[in-house]
Amino acid sequence: MKRILYLSRGGDIGGSQRQLGYLLFNLDENKYKPLVALRSDGEFFKQLRSSNINIRLFNLRPWRKFPGAFLRYIDAEFLSRWTEEQNVDLIHTSNIWLNAYMIRVAKKLKIPSVLHVRKPVTPTEIHKHKFDQANAIIAISRRIKENLLDAGISPKKVVHINDSVDLELFAPAKSEVNVLRKDFPAKGKTLIGMVGRIDSFKNQLKFLRAIKQAKEHIGTNITCFIIGPIHSQKYEEKVKEFIHRNDLDMDVIFTGPRTDMPEVLCSLDILVSLSGGSIMYEAMACGIPVISAGFSTEKTSVHLRDGQTGLLVSSKKTSKLTEAMIKLIENPEIRHQIGSGARRWAEMKLSYVKMVTETERVYEQLLPSDET
Repeated sequence: MKRILYLSRGGDIGGSQRQLGYLLFNLDENKYKPLVALRSDGEFFKQLRSSNINIRLFNLRPWRKFPGAFLRYIDAEFLSRWTEEQNVDLIHTSNIWLNAYMIRVAKKLKIPSVLHVRKPVTPTEIHKHKFDQANAIIAISRRIKENLLDAGISPKKVVHINDSVDLELFAPAKSEVNVLRKDFPAKGKTLIGMVGRIDSFKNQLKFLRAIKQAKEHIGTNITCFIIGPIHSQKYEEKVKEFIHRNDLDMDVIFTGPRTDMPEVLCSLDILVSLSGGSIMYEAMACGIPVISAGFSTEKTSVHLRDGQTGLLVSSKKTSKLTEAMIKLIENPEIRHQIGSGARRWAEMKLSYVKMVTETERVYEQLLPSDET
C-alpha cells in the first residue's frame, strides 16, 4: 500500500478543499493510504479529524516573503522529518504557494511529487513557483493546461483532470424551503448569486456593475447574493463603496461563508462565475443555470456549453454579462431548460469517481508497483 501525503492550506471548506475531500475519501483503500498536512485549522480540519485520516498542522510560512526567509527552512525541516517518519511514497499539493515546500521535501526524501493547479497562471508564476520541478502537474481545465504548455512545461508532465461533484449531495432541491429567503430579506423575484472569497480575482466588482446595468433595465426585480468569506479587506471596502455609491444597498446581500452550499445553490435562480471553479459544476448538478463570463471560451470550456448547460460569455465586456443576466432573468423557461440540461450533463460527466480514477492513474505512473 502506497502512502500519499497531501499538502493543503486548510481553513474553510471551499472548492479546493471540497475537491481534495472527494479524493481523500474515495481513494482505493487497497492501494493508497492518505495523510494530510495543513497550514491552518478550521472547518476542513474538523471534517478530516472526524475521519480516520492521519492529519497534522504545520506552520508553513510563505516561502517567498522576506519575514519568513530563514524560518521557512525550519518549517520545511519539520515537515520533512514527519514525512519521513510516516514512510510517505508520494507528495501531492493543490496549492501553488505550497509547491516550494513540496519540492524541497520530495527532493530530500527522493519521492515523486504532484502539483495540482486550480487557477489560470502566468509564465512568471510558473517559473517563480518552480512548477517544472514537480514530477507531474494536474491542470483542472484546458485553459490552465495551455498556460503550462505555453510557459515551457513538458507535455509529458501535464495531465488535464476536471474537478468533480458529489451528485447525491449537490442535487436539485428536495425541499421547498429557500434558505436564502429564510435567512435574509430578499425582496427580488429573481435571486442571482456569486460564490467565492471576496477578492479581486473573483471579480465581485464587475459582477455588481452588471447587476447595476440589469437593474436599470428591469427595475428592482432582482436580489444579488455575494457568498463567501472576506479574503481582502481592502477589496471588500471597494465593493461596499460601489454598492453605496450606486444605490444598491437594498439589492445586494453579503452572506459570509456558508457550510450549506447545496441548499444555498438550490435557492438561487442564477449563478454567475467570473473566475471558473468547481462551484459552477456544483450549481449545474443542482439544476441551476450558470453564467460563465470573461473566463472561458468555447474552445477551452469542456462542460459549460453555451445555451445547453449554461451561458458562456467569452467577452470581458460588462455589457455582455448584463445581456446574459437579463436573458435568464426575463425567461424562466430558458432557466429551466438550461438547468435541466446542466443536471443531465453532470450525471454523465462530472461524478467524482472519474476524477479519483484519473488521479490514481497519475500516481500509478510515478510509483513502482508493489509487486516489483
